[in-house]
Amino acid sequence: MSAITFRVFAAIAGALLGLGAFVIACQALTVSLIERLGTVGGLSAAAAILLALAIIAFWFVSRPSEEVAAETEEAKSAAAGMLAGLPMEAAMSAIRKHPVALVLAALMLGYTLIRDPGKAMRQMQSIVLGLL
Repeated sequence: MSAITFRVFAAIAGALLGLGAFVIACQALTVSLIERLGTVGGLSAAAAILLALAIIAFWFVSRPSEEVAAETEEAKSAAAGMLAGLPMEAAMSAIRKHPVALVLAALMLGYTLIRDPGKAMRQMQSIVLGLL
């Protein structure tokens, strides 16, 4: 068995064990609250606690890693730098020759620009040079 296959199986097993532990912890919380607050009160309190945890987790995951203004400025400067060295006639001819490829390149640039701006610029330069 290769190391990658072993890591994939270990990740799947870890995720399943973690999910099982979370389910058991939720059941234990519910049972202990039912003993103290009664059936309706215990179930309601457990649901409220789990809903609060879900809201906190969603808030934590949905926060941007950088400020939106900083990301926008990086994208503008990267696009301006790439377009500064490209003559407009060459850009128009590339758009006429390969419209679908340029749309896909723009989508790829948008995705990778958020992840790694330097890598995105290198990829776009190689694509533009290949299309010209």
